[in-house]
Amino acid sequence: MPMPIRVLIRCVAFALLGALPLVAAAEALVKPVPNPDTSRLAPDAAKELSEARAAFDKVKVDLIGEDLAAAYALLGAAFARAGLNDAAAVAFYDAAQLAPKDSRWLYLRGMIARNLKQDAEARTDFEAALALDKVYLPIRLRLADTLTSQGDLEGARKLLDAATADFKTQSALFAMLGRTEIKQKRYDAAIGHLNEALKIEPTATALYKDIAEAYTGQGNAQAAKDAESKAGPDQPSLADPLVAGIYQRGPSLHGTPLEQAEQLVAAGQLLPARAKIDEVLKANADDVEALALAARLDGLMSKGEVAQSEASHALKLKPDSAPANLSQGVVYEFAGDENNAYTYYQRSAKLNPKNADVQLLLGNAEMRRGRYADALAHYRELATLTSSESVELTGRIAAAQVAAGHCGDALAHVNELLTKRAQDGDLMQVFVRLASTCPAAKPQEKSMALDYAQALYKQRPNGADSAALALAEAAQGKFDDAQKYQAEAIYAAVRAGNKAVADMQRATMQQFVAKTVPDRPWPAEHPYFKPPRMEAVPPPAAPAKN
Repeated sequence: MPMPIRVLIRCVAFALLGALPLVAAAEALVKPVPNPDTSRLAPDAAKELSEARAAFDKVKVDLIGEDLAAAYALLGAAFARAGLNDAAAVAFYDAAQLAPKDSRWLYLRGMIARNLKQDAEARTDFEAALALDKVYLPIRLRLADTLTSQGDLEGARKLLDAATADFKTQSALFAMLGRTEIKQKRYDAAIGHLNEALKIEPTATALYKDIAEAYTGQGNAQAAKDAESKAGPDQPSLADPLVAGIYQRGPSLHGTPLEQAEQLVAAGQLLPARAKIDEVLKANADDVEALALAARLDGLMSKGEVAQSEASHALKLKPDSAPANLSQGVVYEFAGDENNAYTYYQRSAKLNPKNADVQLLLGNAEMRRGRYADALAHYRELATLTSSESVELTGRIAAAQVAAGHCGDALAHVNELLTKRAQDGDLMQVFVRLASTCPAAKPQEKSMALDYAQALYKQRPNGADSAALALAEAAQGKFDDAQKYQAEAIYAAVRAGNKAVADMQRATMQQFVAKTVPDRPWPAEHPYFKPPRMEAVPPPAAPAKN
């Protein structure tokens, strides 16, 4: 079973170097990570921790700088999941020492310090993380919570209030600000901010209890009673993928070592996966599927010569192996040789047309070549191989149809999907984009697109939904409104540091200024229309010698 290419495309690789003197210099910055007693852990948790430690010890001698920091962080996450916070604190300290400009490790180190009830250390870590990253809102909220625990309510309030202009759609921010103001007996301000949080997220019914408390503080018993009657259990939502990620356990492994390696790769755990592949190749250096998987991983990690050697060896052993041909194609694509990559993808697809990964790669390759009908055929084949067509795949299918001049077919396809998935907001956004830009769309479809876009924007006003609403407004001839929402989309992309998306949004803005409706649901440079070639992660530059 080949490694999922969709995972491969999105994985963050560790570039391996063999410069031991440089590694020794890096090690001087870190503390030894302890080996805590695991005898009281559940067997599965102890096994996971043992495997994480073994994988770390195996690869750390080949890593430096940010890659070594990430390895320490992975180990720290494993300790945190096991509840071994003292060991986790050391691992995240080491990660922060090795990559002092990476706010993630400082933030997570602060979270471990909070778990250890070390508020002074947590505050220092959160303040350092916030100085590096003012966009990731959870850092600010955790710091405010820490300040509150230390009795610095005014410091917490000022920290939260300073962010309200930049995070107007984050209910958790306004809720925390309001709750802080209640503690300060600023009841008027608290009620205003808590109501703002409810306006953003009406389902956060727990806030009514806080509002009741504020009204009680004002002496308004009736208003407090009315608010209390609406109180429920649901708190404001806050996405914090960094913290969620460290407490998310790895996959429950089963099957052969190679199958376990594939499961680890699917979970994005590349280092343990590579260790599993080594187990297989140690037992049988001519295992074709293990060589093929090793080639894909090594190609991703900029070990081009090694990857090519593994792919060539696999093909020599078994020229008619679909995984071996796929891996050779992937290695060529990483090397920038699209023509040879395409040839081997075709060979792999001929040997096993039911492989979803090769259908995706061929579809993307055909889009880059401008062969839209062929790309559509591959994307449709991919759809038949999956249990449920993802919105991403629907977008690719729609882009191929639009590029081929058949936007009406794309709209009909999405309409059919919506009959089965009427509550799918992402699919609804695809409909909005198609109905707003396709000449074949009926007036009622364009009107429905505007209704959908307004509802989506109200529920989740992110950059993508702002851009979709801008298209829907433009389709109705409301170009001033379109420019307003497009400006929000541009701002969201700039704030996220995504220059490519910001540039695409600006190009669309120029069309709105010229009072023209785009003829595509996404900009022409969008990855659906121009899928990027897979690229290996370059190895880090060697530190300058003293």
